Amino acid sequence: MTSETNTAASTPETPALPPPPSKPLRICCYGSSSSRTPKKYTDAAYRLGRFLALRNHTCVNGAGSAGCMAAMNRGANDADGKIVGVIHEMFVVDGSDWFTGSSEVFGKEAKRKHEILVARGKDLQERKRLLVEGADALVVMPGGPGTWDELWEMACARHLGLTSIPIVCVNVDGYYDTFMTILMRADEDQLLYKKPHDIVHFEETPEAAVLWIENHISEFKKEAEQRHPIKKRTSAIRKMDSNVSGSTLSVWGRMSSFLGDEPALVSQKKDVDGSKVLRYAVVFAAGMSLGLLVANNRSGSK
Repeated sequence: MTSETNTAASTPETPALPPPPSKPLRICCYGSSSSRTPKKYTDAAYRLGRFLALRNHTCVNGAGSAGCMAAMNRGANDADGKIVGVIHEMFVVDGSDWFTGSSEVFGKEAKRKHEILVARGKDLQERKRLLVEGADALVVMPGGPGTWDELWEMACARHLGLTSIPIVCVNVDGYYDTFMTILMRADEDQLLYKKPHDIVHFEETPEAAVLWIENHISEFKKEAEQRHPIKKRTSAIRKMDSNVSGSTLSVWGRMSSFLGDEPALVSQKKDVDGSKVLRYAVVFAAGMSLGLLVANNRSGSK
């Protein structure tokens, strides 16, 4: 699989591809399920499924038997990729593993590495939830009202901050030009909280869409690590040893360090006023001595 990717990448027509991410992605794909879908769209969908497989990603979709969904499933299956299909229970025949209206790759004779998830309920809300559950990103191929509904619902969720997964439309032959225009017009009229490119991204080819997702997720992780660096803490024994061997600290300072505030205290060691610490130590020792004296006198009187 990897060698095929490298071979394809080395042709003069295409630039060299970066290696696939070390952790494969789960990518949800929307698209038409109509048998009347133009060939230019199904060809692009086939390339999407194939490229996802070559990059070791899982292709999640509605398992349709026609249109873009069927084409992407054929592409992923031909490249030995993993596919997860999500259907509604109305398509399950007599509780068997036969599914009416689903792609042939999920049939009895298909490779067992593919998976079918069955949604319940009186509408398609559960199905839409299962499609995006656990997804790392969303790719949208050309489609009709069902595809638009799924796309705009997730775009709305991203716009409101309810999800952070990246969304990219594959703008085959300018199919999504009007969607881009709508977003830009809404931005011009100050109807958006985020910029259009922060809500939905657009690419001309399925390969470019997948590579954009990989890069976007990689950059997002790097930014998150920079914003929230992981603080490495030493063991409790090392904490206590560090306090004892360092400059003079109060007893309370040592206890605070032991309980987990060492980084702050260590940075303040140089600022500790030695005379103040000494005065506190003297007062503490005097108090302890007075307490022991009183206790001894009481026991002697008894």
